[in-house]
Amino acid sequence: MNALRRPTRMGAYVALAVLAFGSIAACSGSAATAAPPAAAGPVDDSGKPADGTSNGGSGGTPQEPTGSFAADQAMIVYSGTLDLEVNDLRAAVDQADQLVAGLGGHVASSDTTTKDDADYATVTYRIPAENWDEALAGLRAVGAKVLNETTKSEDVTGQVVDLDARIANAKASETALQGIMDRATSIQDVLDVQRELTSVRGDIESMTAQRDQLANRATLATLAVSFETAVTQTQAVSGSWDLGQQIDDALSTLVRVGQGLVTMGVWILIVVVPIAVPVLVVLALAVWLRRRWLRTHPRAGISGPPVGSSPM
Repeated sequence: MNALRRPTRMGAYVALAVLAFGSIAACSGSAATAAPPAAAGPVDDSGKPADGTSNGGSGGTPQEPTGSFAADQAMIVYSGTLDLEVNDLRAAVDQADQLVAGLGGHVASSDTTTKDDADYATVTYRIPAENWDEALAGLRAVGAKVLNETTKSEDVTGQVVDLDARIANAKASETALQGIMDRATSIQDVLDVQRELTSVRGDIESMTAQRDQLANRATLATLAVSFETAVTQTQAVSGSWDLGQQIDDALSTLVRVGQGLVTMGVWILIVVVPIAVPVLVVLALAVWLRRRWLRTHPRAGISGPPVGSSPM
């Protein structure tokens, strides 16, 4: 009887742990919206001082040394595009790269092309958020003219707080399930607890990845800068004219005209001639017969006075 009761009791433990995890996860959203207490240094979701080692379950982006982030630290994601007209493309790109590197940023991607005698380059920079305004001002000065500028910002503080709370709650459930695992006495109980642990750990990893991505985007802003060289009117006009292209166009036109004449001759030879020749022969024969008849049968009354006229 004891052997039969243990699995049942263990199954109840697993069920209670699952219910507890579900209730904690359901309450995490409302807990995340509550403002953390204004204590000296960072705090965790429960309001207690953070231990400074977990960083809310994340471990990739620079944060406060002793926790997720300070209570008064807003996490803003900056992004934008900047289109510049420059006189020397290579020199402008090098100057922009040095400027961003001096501000602690780096080049994420770069692409250079040439089209219609004009050089183009698109460079994506990752810039520390605290140097965003300084980087924008410096990059504007690199170009001879700013053609277009678009910037935007997004506050992700609430999302990060919510993820931190959910990660902490999931870790608490993980600890509870590990305790149940230690007391499991049957294979079925071990399998049940292991299945729940796998699910909880997957949730922790997924939420941690989301949290790290948001923190990275907030730490390093993204700016896509397009460089293009100025094109003079002479270059614009001459760039659209090509001697070889003109010769090719003239030759193609001549070929088309010749093809049209040959096509017309073929149609005349095959369609018109077989129809026109018999018609012309019949018409010529009719004219010859008429003239011959007129020569042998002169018109009546041509030599005498008209009918009904009186002699003088």
